[in-house]
Amino acid sequence: MTTIDNSISSFGVPEFAIPYLSRFISEYEMDLVDRLDGQKCTAPEIAVRLGFSLEETQVFLQSCYNKHIVHKEELNGELVYFAGDFYDLLDYMCKFDENYPLMDKELKQALDQWCYQVYAERMEPYLNSLLNGEAVDRAPEEFMLIEDLDDVLERVSEIRLVPCNCRKLAEQCAKPVETCLSFDDAIKDRTFGRSLTREEAKELVMTAHKKGLMHQLNSDWRTNGPAFMCNCCSCCCYPTRLAQEKGTKGIFPISQFEAHYDETKCSHCGACTKRCNFGAFYWGETERVVKGKTRRNVEFDPSKCWGCGICVEACGSKAISMVPLDNGLNHNKK
Repeated sequence: MTTIDNSISSFGVPEFAIPYLSRFISEYEMDLVDRLDGQKCTAPEIAVRLGFSLEETQVFLQSCYNKHIVHKEELNGELVYFAGDFYDLLDYMCKFDENYPLMDKELKQALDQWCYQVYAERMEPYLNSLLNGEAVDRAPEEFMLIEDLDDVLERVSEIRLVPCNCRKLAEQCAKPVETCLSFDDAIKDRTFGRSLTREEAKELVMTAHKKGLMHQLNSDWRTNGPAFMCNCCSCCCYPTRLAQEKGTKGIFPISQFEAHYDETKCSHCGACTKRCNFGAFYWGETERVVKGKTRRNVEFDPSKCWGCGICVEACGSKAISMVPLDNGLNHNKK
């Protein structure tokens, strides 16, 4: 095996993507990964290995850092660089590289399947800790009801909008992709995207809500401040897909509420069946007559409700409301 083959392996490039590698990373960028050889090096050390001037090396390293091809950290008082991996590069590309949408459909499908599998493997220890009631290094996601939006936004100073990597990768629905928000200290030098005012952020989230996207943010936002907000679907969103696969409803993401259905108010129009991401509202087998018209009965299975709250606005007859769960987690409004 050649050194470049070793570098491709250490960079974590999936085998199916190797023939297309030039679409993701240039020869010079791959050569940098090869010459780093799994080590952490300063810019002057890298300049020697590449045969570049220090100025050229610093410009090149910044470009590679922006694309997540390399990462950097301070070590013993010096700034050092080390190789990233293909997973991080793909995350950057699907959001910000204009050529990514032009790739072959089959290749993008393979990339989504591979990326989801890597995500699931990396999340497994974290989910196991949550399921076992063990301490974790970050708060899990929590569903946010839309009426809490103003409270969330009032707690932040800086807001950054970035595309949803999940919908960019999966492409399973036509819902908006410009929907992910980072706040304050969670905005890093590689967050990119564009800054929003509170008013712009509110309008964006309300639009996402109308499109049927659920809202998730860090569950410790009331005490430590909001860090992020994702506006999610169940067909593309990696965390939601994984939660359904692993059966972590109520734990990841945390649910504070569940839907309450008053059948006596229901017009059986079926709007909620289209809105619900989890099949909690569905068409039953029986029928009834409503205002002279025969309609199938709308049914509700509370065991399938995840407490996202997006069903409420769909119900014109006000037959759906959100009630707090008695799980010791909810924070009722005063």
